[in-house]
Amino acid sequence: MLAVWYSQLTKERRYPLLTLSFIGLSVLAVVIFGLGADGRMKVGVFASEGVEAAEVSSWLAQLNENSPFDFETRDEGIIRREVAEGRATAAVMLLPGGYRIVAAVDDYNVDLIENHVRGVFERELALQAAAERAGDPAAFDRRVRELLAGPAFTLETRTPGGGEFVPYDMRLHLMFGFSMFLVLFTIGFKILAINLEKTSGIWNRMILSPTRKTGMYMGHLTYAAGVGFFQMLVVYVIFLFVFDFPIGGRFGELLLVNALYVAAAVAIAMLFSGLTRPPEQFKMIYPTVVPIMPLISGAYMPPGTITNEFLVTLAQLFPLTHAMDAFMGIALYDVGWSELFAPLAKMLLITVVCMGVGINLVERGRN
Repeated sequence: MLAVWYSQLTKERRYPLLTLSFIGLSVLAVVIFGLGADGRMKVGVFASEGVEAAEVSSWLAQLNENSPFDFETRDEGIIRREVAEGRATAAVMLLPGGYRIVAAVDDYNVDLIENHVRGVFERELALQAAAERAGDPAAFDRRVRELLAGPAFTLETRTPGGGEFVPYDMRLHLMFGFSMFLVLFTIGFKILAINLEKTSGIWNRMILSPTRKTGMYMGHLTYAAGVGFFQMLVVYVIFLFVFDFPIGGRFGELLLVNALYVAAAVAIAMLFSGLTRPPEQFKMIYPTVVPIMPLISGAYMPPGTITNEFLVTLAQLFPLTHAMDAFMGIALYDVGWSELFAPLAKMLLITVVCMGVGINLVERGRN
């Protein structure tokens, strides 16, 4: 086993580009797709003729109050060009006593922006109309603002169990998703060494040496798992300390889930190694099938996006589904071991089944 470790480590030191590239891709993918995943959509605001600067500031403050969008004033020409080119979903043009939504396409986000803006304007214009009918408009307006600042009833959001509601963090979701996806490639190409050694005859020569077959398998499998674990650990450390991701205070439990997922990934790679004969077949089939796993598992989408019963059932066969549940449960919801038992047990079951079938197929097809 140690001899296999040393030989694989020597190859890694000579050609470290593969592992380093997948670490870099994991970080780059989350930076590109994940850093702005939970950021509020920016909506440009500009004023037409007849709207004073003070009025624009007042409307801007009200639009941004308790808003899921980030309204900001910008140059009209730039805003219209961005909307026309599709780089901005919509914009708001302030009119004297009203507004107009500027959009090039009619989609869901445009409706959300319009609903929010309409609600703000309807409320404010209704208050202004009521103040004009009051005997003392200034006192009426001041009293209404005081009542709004301290309402008689407040709405508090809680979970079904009574706990504090925690919004879903897509940045964490994508970080775990991309790191789990790319580590499948790293581990797969490490397990490919078994196929290469069997094809070249090195495997049979090692069997004749004092090294036992069990030690040879364990050397390759544990080395692939160690490299995969290290790759995911580096990604977590980078996003924890560089990008300040809220991974949480249970880092040790995250590493335990990470170890189980890596073991499952090694088992899947071993299964593909047994299903394929020459290394060229592995290189063709494995990179083709692996990208489908995170799509079906929902690694790139918010929970509940995939509703097809067949796909939901099929996703249970992939460790990414259960690892994501465990990762997000620990990092975001601080779940206990009773909630983690099911996803961890499923990952362990996938590991045992795939590893057993994979080694059996390798032995039958390579002797």
